Amino acid sequence: MHIQEASRAASPVLSSSPAIRRPAIDHPAAWTSSAIGGAEGLTHRISSQQRSALLRLAESLGDRPLESITRADVSAPEIVSLMQAVRFEIMHGKGALLLSGLDRSALSEGAFERLFWALGTHLGVGVVQSARRDLVGRVEKREDNPAQRGYQLDIELGPHCDFHEVLALACYRNADSGGESGMASSLAIHNAMARTRPDLLEALYDGFRHLSASAEDMSAGNVPVFCEVDGKVSGFYHRMFYVNASRELGIPIPPQLAEALALFDELAKSEAIRATFLLQPGEMIFWHNFINLHSRNSFVDRPDHRRLLFRLWLHCRPGEGRPMSPDFAARALLMDQEHLQGRPGIVYRLEGLAD
Repeated sequence: MHIQEASRAASPVLSSSPAIRRPAIDHPAAWTSSAIGGAEGLTHRISSQQRSALLRLAESLGDRPLESITRADVSAPEIVSLMQAVRFEIMHGKGALLLSGLDRSALSEGAFERLFWALGTHLGVGVVQSARRDLVGRVEKREDNPAQRGYQLDIELGPHCDFHEVLALACYRNADSGGESGMASSLAIHNAMARTRPDLLEALYDGFRHLSASAEDMSAGNVPVFCEVDGKVSGFYHRMFYVNASRELGIPIPPQLAEALALFDELAKSEAIRATFLLQPGEMIFWHNFINLHSRNSFVDRPDHRRLLFRLWLHCRPGEGRPMSPDFAARALLMDQEHLQGRPGIVYRLEGLAD
């Protein structure tokens, strides 16, 4: 399926042609690190009752395969109310929430992975994340990584979006050094640009063609960085796709867009906007992919101590997602189909890898 075909399959009903919103976006999702006190402003510490309920849930799941675990298996009121709060924060609050306070030492890798998957069932429908058809991605350095997927490397990953609406990471084991994560609100970046360089916003709403893996994957038209649908602004930032399309087409990225992307990068990395934190073993962070960008510093492993995080990619269930440009959902649907057919869906050929 080409991306234009996936786009038609994913298209919501748009209320009108997207308009460029230049006034400030007044919403909790337009948070800045300086305003909320860094990562502390995204953190929820679970109660002792919630902690006990989570450990009981992990024990109850036994050795079941992930695909057999559904939302119905997560019925303890302490966990249901917790995940309702997580979902509200993702969809209506800051768009990200870090859960802290779970003692991971009592859980094996498999038990922690199943618990993480079970919690995700309250937020959406999990999908495979690679040609290996893994429902929970293992974020770790791997030598067998022919597509050079960023989450299986130990290099720095700059601020970017992935592909599915809701994303999550859970830390099982830290690196020997490094590996700090970053989270930045794309709406805060929008606000900063509206204040300082409103002339560049139009280029980000116009976007450029997208290409991720091969010439057959070229988008039919431009894919925007920002869109506004039903009064809500959302963002999809994966600069490498623009660069790949430019090289394949032999057409330079328009100067106005190139300048806008450079400023977007600068703002996404600024200390005032981006919250930086090191996920501790047992901690999990859930976020809306089209409201927040994520990043990661490089890290160093020891042979006897290797960094391991788990990752979820989740589609929102019908009627539960955010109204957005159909181009945003198209990439996720294309990735799903490629992975189910045993293909990588994305091949990195440039510096500044993301994903």
